[in-house]
Amino acid sequence: MPGSARARVPEPTLPRLLYVADVPVEASQHGSALMFRALESYPADRLRIVETGVASKPERRLPGVAYAAMPIGRRRWLDSRAHGIYSVWLTHSAADRAQRVIVALADFEADAVVTVGHGFGWLTAAAIAKRLKVPLHFIVHDDWPRLSAIPGVLRGWLDWKFGRTYRAAATRLCVSPFMAEDYVRRYRATAAVMYPSRSKDCPVFPAKAPRPMPDGDIVIGYGGNSSAPLVECLRRLAAALPGTRARLEVFGPFDEEAKRLLLAESPAISFRGFVPFQEMIRGLRDVADVLFVPMSFAEAERDNMTVSFPSKLADYTATGLPLLIYGPSYSSAARWARRYDDVAEIVDREDATALRESIERLVVNPERLAGLAERAVTVGRECFDAEQARASLTSALTHGRR
Repeated sequence: MPGSARARVPEPTLPRLLYVADVPVEASQHGSALMFRALESYPADRLRIVETGVASKPERRLPGVAYAAMPIGRRRWLDSRAHGIYSVWLTHSAADRAQRVIVALADFEADAVVTVGHGFGWLTAAAIAKRLKVPLHFIVHDDWPRLSAIPGVLRGWLDWKFGRTYRAAATRLCVSPFMAEDYVRRYRATAAVMYPSRSKDCPVFPAKAPRPMPDGDIVIGYGGNSSAPLVECLRRLAAALPGTRARLEVFGPFDEEAKRLLLAESPAISFRGFVPFQEMIRGLRDVADVLFVPMSFAEAERDNMTVSFPSKLADYTATGLPLLIYGPSYSSAARWARRYDDVAEIVDREDATALRESIERLVVNPERLAGLAERAVTVGRECFDAEQARASLTSALTHGRR
């Protein structure tokens, strides 16, 4: 396809790639969006996707790519009180599923296997690569050894298995420089960085000029999920709203319980539901003055907050709006913002009062808002441009061959 986006890298240099992982490849959120965007320009006839966890939704899949759902575990057990013990069994037995996948995909001669270090599919992928004698490319977007529900007494065993697979991979890609640095110490192996990226169809806007706010009526936007740690951060933000004219506009799949928790803190919140990322970017730009980036303060989340990276920053920085990061000083978002001076307002105290004070400072300082917006646009282009993740993955695939 000369002249097309798919022909930027000559097709013969790209291996026939088998993706095997629990993380579905779909246009949604988190690791799923990261992989969808990294693979959306990959030649469809050279790519096969096997989802070993929850299957992707057909309408959100890569067009023209063959998908197969081969779940490793039973969802009713993973959602039960026996989750921890069941996770031990699945971690132990996941590699035994390799032959089943190889037989099912006998018509596809893979040159390389790529996986995501989350759940159990990465163990199956490693076993497949070993049996086929092809390179394994290992992507990490969250700190699975610290997030797994495996009982604490067996965490060392999981960490050992993860580290062994990570070291043995032909190439390793981490979602943040902070993860790559930490994993060098932890697993004694280097990795390239693959930040979350924007989609190739992502609308990207210039910095939005601050509107006059004579009465302090600032609109804070949030686009993302409603996991318990993030809802707790949003509750802190909601608690900061009373006594101000600020209000919160939320895009994302929030259930009734999450809505109830937030509205109990403040009625000045509107919920717009889950929408495609293009619609979310345009919606946030239209209604918001500043975007909220929450990172959990919970001690149990500390390791993951230190090394993972909020994928929403890829789309947030396409809106042309300033950023308000709320998270501990050790969190990757706060560290990223400090690495790129003046890219965001940072509140690193777990305190609604500190949030309120920060909001009030922004209301009376349009120059600060304008400067943050300009900086977010510039740094967002540098870190999250649609080409970045694709180029990182292509480099790994073409230079990591054995």
